[in-house]
Amino acid sequence: MRFKSVILCALIFSTLPWAFGQPARRLAIMNANGPAARSNGGIALVESQLADNLTARLAGRPGITLVDRASIDQIIKEQNFQNSDRSSPDTAAKIGKLLGVGQIVLVQVVDGSYTQHNQTSGSTTQTIGTVVLRANARLIDVETAVILAEPTSSFQDSVQVAEVSKSNGFQIGAYRVPPKTSTKGGDPTVIQHDEWAKAEDSVTAELAGKLTGALSNAPGPMAASGLVAGIANGSVYINEGSTAGVKVGDRFQVTREVSVGLTDPATGKPMVQKQRICVLTIANVNDTNSSGSCDGGLPQAKDIAEPVH
Repeated sequence: MRFKSVILCALIFSTLPWAFGQPARRLAIMNANGPAARSNGGIALVESQLADNLTARLAGRPGITLVDRASIDQIIKEQNFQNSDRSSPDTAAKIGKLLGVGQIVLVQVVDGSYTQHNQTSGSTTQTIGTVVLRANARLIDVETAVILAEPTSSFQDSVQVAEVSKSNGFQIGAYRVPPKTSTKGGDPTVIQHDEWAKAEDSVTAELAGKLTGALSNAPGPMAASGLVAGIANGSVYINEGSTAGVKVGDRFQVTREVSVGLTDPATGKPMVQKQRICVLTIANVNDTNSSGSCDGGLPQAKDIAEPVH
């Protein structure tokens, strides 16, 4: 039994990249401020609440680091995106790069309404409230501006708001029973609020589940940049390994800062520019270092190794 438990634990951890110190996927979730939201203040509020709720549902999940909403709002304000339609992939990718994320999720309400109608049966009239909410969450890769997934969710529910029953008066001998009207129901404002809350909870729960599945197939976070340590046994070594997300097959552009022979007139410091040396392909990875072969020139210690797609 103990042997089986050890095997089970090994299988579980082998499927969880974060268990081995892999970098978390950095993600931003924001409201798209699409056509429906920009034309209707109520829809804009619901769209913003959906983005907040979705953020709360995904926060703390292993392998995901979320940008806080305050930072997103600040970037949107600074870049003057407050009133613009942010649902285009190019615009979303631009915001994502400013936030330093790999993917960005745009939450958009396609349709949302709360209506009431009366239905009568005999002497009883019921007031029925109906909420409808349809939304999507577009997952966009920041580097390529490609839409990786666009899960959707819809919700519709009806609830009795009030009921009015009327009875006709009647005569019993000399005694006259007058007509009677009875009314029952809750506070319409509270009922409407509760229906919207129910709709938002259902939609965000479904979107969160679909997004989690989509993220498992999305490009993973890039490895951290490193420095060339040197060459040993014919292999080029860098000072980053699996704990920084480096994997076998990863490629790094190796560059070197070289002087152009001029001095910055403002600072008096030598002017430098990056010179491309080679492309390093990783063949072996340890916790804190990795190695491989370079296609191009000969790298030197302290050259910069930056990950490439």
